[in-house]
Amino acid sequence: MPVGPACAQHGRPDGRPDGRPGGRWAAWKGALGAWGVFAIVMAVMAVQRPGRPITYVYRNASIDWWSSVPVYTEGIHGFLYFPSSAVLFGPLAHLPLALCDQVWRLLILAAFTSAVVRAVTLMRPDSRLPVAAWVLALVIPTASINLLRGQCEMMMLALLMHAAIDLAAGRDRRGGALLALTVALKPLALVPALLFFVIRPGVRLPLIVGGLLAAALPFLHPDPAYVAGQYAAMLGKLTTAAAPDRGRWFDLARLLCAMGLSPDYAAMTAVRMAAALATLALALLSARRLNRPTAAFVTLMLAVWYLVLFNPRTEEGSYLNVAVLLALALFVEHRRNPHSLLPLLLAGGLLGLGAHFYGDWVYRPTQMWLKQAVTLVFYGYILQIIATRRTLFDPTPGAMPKPPLAPQPSSA
Repeated sequence: MPVGPACAQHGRPDGRPDGRPGGRWAAWKGALGAWGVFAIVMAVMAVQRPGRPITYVYRNASIDWWSSVPVYTEGIHGFLYFPSSAVLFGPLAHLPLALCDQVWRLLILAAFTSAVVRAVTLMRPDSRLPVAAWVLALVIPTASINLLRGQCEMMMLALLMHAAIDLAAGRDRRGGALLALTVALKPLALVPALLFFVIRPGVRLPLIVGGLLAAALPFLHPDPAYVAGQYAAMLGKLTTAAAPDRGRWFDLARLLCAMGLSPDYAAMTAVRMAAALATLALALLSARRLNRPTAAFVTLMLAVWYLVLFNPRTEEGSYLNVAVLLALALFVEHRRNPHSLLPLLLAGGLLGLGAHFYGDWVYRPTQMWLKQAVTLVFYGYILQIIATRRTLFDPTPGAMPKPPLAPQPSSA
């Protein structure tokens, strides 16, 4: 069917916008600018409120490590990472604290931004930069906590996204190496790493080798006895921290308490174990039913959902992990069917996850239950993807989902 000037003037020959000036998506530059302004504001606020960033925790641990000072203290707070994390942070620890904090924040920002751009390149190649800009703008509310504080969790999320992108593209060895690096940086990454280990054979060797290298890395310290002692102290510390007090945690147990229920720790442990088995079963099912790229991202979604709801130490900033995946899905679903209700529901979920950003009139009544409830609701979306063999990659309107790909040899 011929396309007339009325369609062509909107950008592409078929009438779809392409992000050029004058097109409907020209505003993406404003969205990208908002992300840049947000990053600057967070950096300035970190200077104005020096008590908010927690970069000093990582820096002090690295300094203590090389000074043969015990890194792991008593109690449920403090350094809750593997010794490899203290070693990896070493190059930044030599900087003055204020500069170290800003450089660390820039590294987080670069890793996260590039992960979003890479994900969009695979999922929405028709409008790569516009969609990436809008995804970044939409997650500003949920990213505000982690970026201001310099939380290692945001770096973990970025590296996990990079790993999932490599696995989606069939680069299993590189994806496995990135998973090993992420685990070395933050223990919570064990959940997605183990899921991928089970469902993707090509990940196993690089993940094992990378894990062994990460475990050996702390022995660069000149005193092996100190290293061995710190490994023992780490086990005690992480065991203690796994049973936190009734502080401001944002997991499923907190939602149940807000509903008037008060599950004890033993009951929640049983729930967490059942949820872990269900997560593994769904990951295996997604690997069977979905195409390779979609299965990789669904596995990441399952890991993220599990961590925010069933980790007893979930912090409020952890819901950025959910938000960025919902934002990516929003633009995939909008491309599939712009008149569907699903993109609006995904947008509503993003609003709910950023409730702390809109003022006390919204935040105070909802702070202990809304984000968990939103995450629970969108378990339904994950199940829909698996059940309908939905694709999350370049879903042209009316296109049929691609069948699962046959096993392929992994490549670097």
